[in-house]
Amino acid sequence: MKTSKTAIVIFLLLIIGMFTVIYFFNTKESKSGFNQSSVVVKIQSLNRLETASFTIEKIIESGTGKNAFENVLFGDKILLIAHANIIAGFDFSKIKETDIKVNGGTLTIQMPAPEILVSKLDNEKTRVYDRKLGFLTKGNPSLEAQTRLIAENSIKQDACKAGILDSATINAKKQIIILFTSVGFKEVILKIPSGNCE
Repeated sequence: MKTSKTAIVIFLLLIIGMFTVIYFFNTKESKSGFNQSSVVVKIQSLNRLETASFTIEKIIESGTGKNAFENVLFGDKILLIAHANIIAGFDFSKIKETDIKVNGGTLTIQMPAPEILVSKLDNEKTRVYDRKLGFLTKGNPSLEAQTRLIAENSIKQDACKAGILDSATINAKKQIIILFTSVGFKEVILKIPSGNCE
């Protein structure tokens, strides 16, 4: 029995990737002792659930100069190879007691919408591929920082168009159902609204 419980903990740690799940399984409540409040406490103890991760590389061009003449004299253009990690999932701190319904062995959870939890460039893999300066300019010292911000926003939108929030929802359903059926619920119903990347 102890080996079986340990295997469940290891399995959930692998699929959820959150050390706080250990707290969830170390509680001493009996399976029949669940109510709305206890379920909310357990969900909120997870803080957030990361259920989808995209890694995207993209070439971003940015700079000044409206025409060929301006480019030759005053232009400042940068070509950035951007590498970013985008992580989507759920913020469980938004779940309230009214979002939880327990009816015998059936648990119903009104989930928050999936959202982008992490969107950042990998600074080790993101690099300037090329930069061209006009003859009469020293260049904009903040151009690279501005281009990195453009790249991060662009890659975030690409991840959204590729369906990262849908993937987050699908994976969350699998993981949360496993989580709660393993502690005694016979049926777990998740109501998950659509998310957006705004």
